[in-house]
Amino acid sequence: MNSMAENRKMGHFQYALVAVSLAIIVSLVAFMSEEGKITGFAVSDSDSFDIMESSLVEYNTLNELGSLGPGNYYVSSEGIVYWLDDNSMPAVGKVNQITEAQKNKRIYIDSEGNIGYILN
Repeated sequence: MNSMAENRKMGHFQYALVAVSLAIIVSLVAFMSEEGKITGFAVSDSDSFDIMESSLVEYNTLNELGSLGPGNYYVSSEGIVYWLDDNSMPAVGKVNQITEAQKNKRIYIDSEGNIGYILN
């Protein structure tokens, strides 16, 4: 009787081992291209910028950025707003109407939504 229970446990272990091996193989195949290079779901830089810019929250003026969370931000010459408190500097919005004086500036937004410029 003890031998029968051990055989059943061994069968479950073998099935689990086969399932894990299959999952690993499927994952490897999903990330490999025909030339053997790892591709994943990456896109080229120009395509990702177009996708990123089209999915950003749009703000009419810089004053509307007060609705963002507190932190340090950078406003580019195109009006793209980047969050500086994260190492990856994610884009968090786009300002449609921006003056020359507001371009390429670092700003700080406090917990009450007040916006201030950071002097370098």
